[in-house]
Amino acid sequence: MTKQDNVYIRRCENYDRDKIRSIVEDGMNALNYNPFGNIFVKPNVVFSSRKGKYGKTAYTEPSLVGASLLALSNHPNVFRVDMGEKTAIGYPTRLTFKNAGYYNEMNHIRESSRAPVNLFCIDEEPRERVFVGGKIHDTLRIARKMAQADSMVYLPKLKCHCVSTMTGAVKLNIGICSDDERAIRHDFLLNDKIVDLLAVGSPNFIVMDAIDVGVGNEAFPTPRKLGLVIMGTNPLAVDLVGARLLGYNLDDVPYLKRAVKRGYLPAAIEDVNIEGDLTSVADLDIAAKRILPYDEEFVRWQGINKELTRMASPIRFYWGYTNRETKAKCETGCIMGAKMFFGFLERFAGVEAFKNAKPAVMVIGHVDEPIDAAGQEAFLIGSCSHAHITNAKKVVKIDNCFTTAVDMAQIIRGRLGIPSPITDPAEVLPLVMNALTASFKKTVNLRYAQDIGYFIRKGLQKRI
Repeated sequence: MTKQDNVYIRRCENYDRDKIRSIVEDGMNALNYNPFGNIFVKPNVVFSSRKGKYGKTAYTEPSLVGASLLALSNHPNVFRVDMGEKTAIGYPTRLTFKNAGYYNEMNHIRESSRAPVNLFCIDEEPRERVFVGGKIHDTLRIARKMAQADSMVYLPKLKCHCVSTMTGAVKLNIGICSDDERAIRHDFLLNDKIVDLLAVGSPNFIVMDAIDVGVGNEAFPTPRKLGLVIMGTNPLAVDLVGARLLGYNLDDVPYLKRAVKRGYLPAAIEDVNIEGDLTSVADLDIAAKRILPYDEEFVRWQGINKELTRMASPIRFYWGYTNRETKAKCETGCIMGAKMFFGFLERFAGVEAFKNAKPAVMVIGHVDEPIDAAGQEAFLIGSCSHAHITNAKKVVKIDNCFTTAVDMAQIIRGRLGIPSPITDPAEVLPLVMNALTASFKKTVNLRYAQDIGYFIRKGLQKRI
C-alpha cells in the first residue's frame, strides 16, 4: 500500500457546515494534502429542480460544498478557488446551480473566505486542449481554469446509477466535458471514455458526500441516511469504498473494473487502507446496513420493462442488440436516456398517468422479431435502432447516437398520453431563460468565437 491508497472516513449525521468544515480540515491533515496556488473544485450537480421537486439527492449538498470551499480558501498557501461544473446534456449549468442552492451558498461563504472563491459554468467558459492519449480521446478540451489549476479537489455525491451502477469520484469526470465532448462515445464505449478522463481529471483531494446517499436513478435518487464523509487522494480507492457501502464490489462497477484492467490502482478493496471513524472492510459492511434494504426502490428505473409492469402501463418497450456479430446490447447509450426520460415522467405525472397512457411501441437497438404496433405510434430510439414494425399509425425515428432524455422529451413530448414537463411553462420557461443567459455569457466570454476557431482549424480542415 501507498499513502495514496488511504481513505479517511468520518461520521457526520447532518449537513452542519461548521462541523463538516472541521472534518474536511481534519481529513486534509490526515492525508497530508496541502493545497497551494489556484485550486479547481469539481462538485456533482448532474441535475437539480426548483424547490427539490424531483428530489435533493442528485447533487453534492450545498453545505458540504461550502464547508470544503471554506477549508480550502482559508489555507494560507491558496491564492484562488474556482469551482466549475457541466451539468447533464441539454441543461444550462447555471439553472442547476440555482436550483441546487449553490449561488446562495457562495454568497454566504464568501464573507468568511480569505482567498477569492468563484463559481463558474464550464459550458460558458473558454477551454484549453490537453493531451489524453486514451482509447477514446486523444485530446480533450477542458475549462481553462481547470487546465491551469495548481491543484484539483473533487466533491462527488455517492449514489446509485442506472447504467454505471454507482457514481463517485471517477465518474465525476464526465462533468468536466461540455456537451460536444461529452457526447463522444457516450455509448457502449462509455466505460473506456470514463477511464480516459482520469488522465486529465485525477484529483489531488476528494471529499465524498455520503451523509445522505441516493438510491435508484441518479438524476432523481431517493435519499437514505448513511452519515459519512469519505476523503482520499486516489479516486479509485475512494470509489472502491463507496461501492462497498452501496453493497457492490469491483466487478459490479464497470468503469472501476475497466480502470483496474488498464493499470489503475488499487485493484481491490482489500488494498485500501481505511482510517478514521471506520478502520476496516468489516466496518464498511456494518455501516452499509443503514441503507438496507436492497429493494425495488434501490434499483428504481434500472429495468424499464419491470417499471412499466409495476405501473400496469400499456407502453411496450423493446431493447435489442447493437453489435450484429455478438448480438451484444449497448448498455450505456440510449438506454440510459430512456431510463431517465421515463423516470422523469413518473416523477412529474405519477403512476396513474402511466397506467392510463396511450398504447405505444418503443424500440432501442436492433430487434429481429416483427412487432405489431396494433395501430399505435412506434418510436425507434437511436441511430442503430431497427425493427420490422407492422400496423403502425406512425413510425418516428430519433436518429441520434446517443439519444438523451432531453431529445426524447423534445420529440415525444405528450404523444404517449402522459403529461410531460416539456409542455409545462413552469418547467420550460426557466430552462429557456437560463439557456439564453448562458448563450449571452458564451458570447461575452468569447466561447463561441473559440469554438468556431477550433472548428475551422480542426473540423473544417479535415472535411476539406
